[in-house]
Amino acid sequence: MEPPSYEEASLHPPTLTTEGLNIPPPPSYDASLSSPATPPPTYGEAVTIQPDPFPPSVPAAVTSPPQNTDNVIHPHTQVGVRSALNGRQTQPVVVVTQPTPVPILVTCLRDSPALVCCPHCHHTVTTKVIYLPGRAAWCLCVLLTLMGLICGFCLIPFMVRGLQDAHHSCPRCGNHLHVYTR
Repeated sequence: MEPPSYEEASLHPPTLTTEGLNIPPPPSYDASLSSPATPPPTYGEAVTIQPDPFPPSVPAAVTSPPQNTDNVIHPHTQVGVRSALNGRQTQPVVVVTQPTPVPILVTCLRDSPALVCCPHCHHTVTTKVIYLPGRAAWCLCVLLTLMGLICGFCLIPFMVRGLQDAHHSCPRCGNHLHVYTR
């Protein structure tokens, strides 16, 4: 079936109109750009501390008398300034330290340096790691060679650290501790 001609199509009213659906037109662009009713505050008004609009509801008998707030002394940075506090007590200074690291077993070493107790010199040290090509690097090299990548591409596995074995040794006495193989 062929589409109707222009004359036939103009005789029939369009099926969907905005009048039939009662869709209001969108607002004009200029109508949305109205100026604010009040200007923004000045810098001085913006940075001053305003009184709390919601003060705590504490009875007047419970509140303490106002204290002298002229000199502010931070107790953690002003160590030993007790004479300037005029008899007021400060909180003690709390020093938080990190716990000492716990060495792991030599047999649990992975591919990165770790804290161990050397079985030879009995010192707690961070191991020295040397990466050497292992079985995984050689197998991938042979596989790439068999696939025809012989123009140096088969040597790429020897440069990838994830395919190399990690040889751990003690930096203090130099003895060999463990080999993490791939």
